[in-house]
Amino acid sequence: MNKISIKFIFCALKDEHLEKLKEHLEKTYFSELDIAYLPLDISKAYNFKRNQYLADIIIGEARKLKKDPKEKWLLVVDVDLYASGLNFIFGQADLRSGIGIISLTRLKPEFYGQKPNEKLFLERVLKEATHELGHLFYLIHCENPKCVMAFSNSILDTDRKEKALCIGCKNILKVYTRLRFQK
Repeated sequence: MNKISIKFIFCALKDEHLEKLKEHLEKTYFSELDIAYLPLDISKAYNFKRNQYLADIIIGEARKLKKDPKEKWLLVVDVDLYASGLNFIFGQADLRSGIGIISLTRLKPEFYGQKPNEKLFLERVLKEATHELGHLFYLIHCENPKCVMAFSNSILDTDRKEKALCIGCKNILKVYTRLRFQK
């Protein structure tokens, strides 16, 4: 069975949100999932000019702590992330290390000047967590705009897509997991 570990870095989700996230990801990826808090210093990743954190550096710091190369880690932070060449990112995945990262910052309706909305926020968290973990299971961006693996250029794209894999991505995932377990 695949093992996924969600690592919260200086942030948290409500218990009921954690339970829904755990349930959704276990069901989607047929995996055992654990949740922990990771005391990781992410200050090296901070860019003062941008007031954002470079995701690659955070992933690199987490890589130093990861013992099992087969385990997939999803880091969850509540800081604004960016990647080289992009204004911002909701998340990122590094296949070599088996580590993905998502930021809660731009998933909050308040970031866009709207009223807090827990249901919408949780839906966005589920989508981004599912998306980045999908990359760790070798899924690429999907052309189906409703598929959770579709690229999100803005929060509107995230809101338009569903939190589930489309049938094509589900089939690719099944092939990948079948091949892994046959070894």
